[in-house]
Amino acid sequence: MRAAILTALAALGAAAVEAAPPEILDSGLKPETVEQRPYREYVRECLDALISRGTDHYGKTHAPILVSILDVRTRDCPEIPLPVDEKFRVIRRERRGPAGANLYFDQATLRAMLALSRIGGEMRYAEFAEKCMGHWMKHLVDDKGFFWWGWHRHYDVFRDEMTGHMGNPHEIHVQEAMWPELWRVDKGAVRREIEAVWQWHVIDKKTGEVNRHGDGHRGCDFAMSGGEFVRAFAFMHAQTKEPMWLDRARLVADYYWKARDPKTSLIPNRPNAGTNRFDGSHFETSISGLMCHSLLGAAELSGEAKFREQAVVYLKAGARYGYDAQAGRFWGSLKLDGSPEPGPRVRGGYAQYEPRGHMDLWQPYAAGYEHPLYAAQAYAQAYKLTRDEALLETAQRWAGCIRRAFPPRACETGTWYQSYATDWAPHGTYAQLYGQTISFFLQMHRLTGDAAHLQFARDVAKESLCRLYYRGLLRGHSCKPYYEAIDGVGYLLYALLQLDQTLAGNKDALPLENW
Repeated sequence: MRAAILTALAALGAAAVEAAPPEILDSGLKPETVEQRPYREYVRECLDALISRGTDHYGKTHAPILVSILDVRTRDCPEIPLPVDEKFRVIRRERRGPAGANLYFDQATLRAMLALSRIGGEMRYAEFAEKCMGHWMKHLVDDKGFFWWGWHRHYDVFRDEMTGHMGNPHEIHVQEAMWPELWRVDKGAVRREIEAVWQWHVIDKKTGEVNRHGDGHRGCDFAMSGGEFVRAFAFMHAQTKEPMWLDRARLVADYYWKARDPKTSLIPNRPNAGTNRFDGSHFETSISGLMCHSLLGAAELSGEAKFREQAVVYLKAGARYGYDAQAGRFWGSLKLDGSPEPGPRVRGGYAQYEPRGHMDLWQPYAAGYEHPLYAAQAYAQAYKLTRDEALLETAQRWAGCIRRAFPPRACETGTWYQSYATDWAPHGTYAQLYGQTISFFLQMHRLTGDAAHLQFARDVAKESLCRLYYRGLLRGHSCKPYYEAIDGVGYLLYALLQLDQTLAGNKDALPLENW
């Protein structure tokens, strides 16, 4: 029966997904009432609901892991979730982990649990998070030593089986892996995972070429994945002091460094793609945001200044060529000679994923090449580590762009996600984007002392809760009735704790760069 329903949904295709969004659920909150209780209480309420109702109590085998989708009205995991935003949020239904669980997308939520225990002293949140991580690392691992997580994998809680799509390859992509937290729970499992990354993701042990998929074959050497591998190897070096891990991190970092344009220092997202694909000949924010943050993290972990220096070079190149001073906006995609790729954006074919023209701050796609808020955070973090005023200037420019585009009520039109622009964008944005915005402005407040940055963070928090709160749970978007891990609710929960502690005068209680 389930297979027949899924087949029917697939047959409906665009018609089912293009339908108008569901009725907007009322949060019961107004901006002027949000701060009548501390922000940590909203977080506590949501985490309590997830721990009590959002775990795997389905099928024959139950486990202390979180489901990826929870209906906020019934507080049940839907075995067959509504298509809602699939067409423009994830493209492939399986990425959402339907009827399932995925540690990879739970990481931000688990960080919020650990943080709430740290600041409030209630250890049950940390205890649950550690049980969840421990179960995954002990029971949900493949024969290569890889965790059963990522964009192609999930665990079906109704069928009690590890499943996925398109061959189920292992992938570390877009989100940062929480190595320190996982290591504290099971060192051996983390070591096997990262050893498998070296064996199966680094497909050329002489050049450092990688594949985002852990299948041992040549494939997409996306910079965001390569950066994560550098950070993973640097983490292992920090823990074991074994020189080979630092050598491996340098090898992969240098693979991209050698591909930079000698005049502009811009690098292609995919060096092995060639110039016929846009990602083989363009620089965008999955590099400045995701890869550069990984390099900065690798430098802090290993003490290797080279990684930080490489990140700063890429960030300065992106700032030099990527800002349109006349428009007060950043370009979405740069040719390696420094010239922007003008709009309009393409509709149809793989080229539609290139963020041509100006950056779209609130675009809905969770994967892809456009990650402006990550980029803003990377500039702030780089300034914190280097005190280079040029990096702060760019971070301030990002702050200005975000302020001018707030509240999030619109995104680019004439794109492949036109239906989102028409029906969803007027109702706000995703939980992760709210959370990243809050964290970025808190970081800017700490770096500059400017009270306006703190006030803006509070304004964003109020907006997010008014849009996403529903009877104790936070939704992924105001136009859907689901808490959904892939929508980054955990990022928002963590950011609200950061704001709570800042307002309480404990500004150093939680790391602002821990995304």
